[in-house]
Amino acid sequence: MRHSYSQKGRPYDNGPIEAFHSILKREFAFQTRFTSFEDVVLKTENYIHWYNTERIRIAV
Repeated sequence: MRHSYSQKGRPYDNGPIEAFHSILKREFAFQTRFTSFEDVVLKTENYIHWYNTERIRIAV
């Protein structure tokens, strides 16, 4: 297991994935009931698909 997603000497690479994990937990994991490990995997895959394809995006 690797502790960090960033490359050595590049700590700013970690920011986007940390932000996504925060959103994943806040919008999905803490508000969803799971019945089994398979249910966790299926619902998480569905959420990530929705997040990447259907979620409203605000242009910066």
